Amino acid sequence: MDKKHLEGMLKRLKPVLKDPVKARTILQRYWETRIALVWGVEDVHRAANERVVALTNTEAMAVLQKLLNQHNPQYGVKWEDLTTYIEDRVLGRKLTKPEIKRFVEQDILTVQK
Repeated sequence: MDKKHLEGMLKRLKPVLKDPVKARTILQRYWETRIALVWGVEDVHRAANERVVALTNTEAMAVLQKLLNQHNPQYGVKWEDLTTYIEDRVLGRKLTKPEIKRFVEQDILTVQK
């Protein structure tokens, strides 16, 4: 498991953990013999911005849920699946010219409120 995901898990669990160091060790051991491909709403927002649209977090999560429910386990989920789903369903609102410029030049994502 990617270190940033382990850190994210520990951060979420921190309020109920008595021993964060032990928890980290347990999680690391668990993930030593496993892998997980993790898609997040940030990925969906990036795919949407590449298609010059902005989605809400609710829309982005709905896209992830739909892809999870409809994907073919033999092939998994591809980047193209995200962009195609967004385009086919005409999701989100168009990005403004300044938002496009920020995305292209500074890699700043636009998330619709």
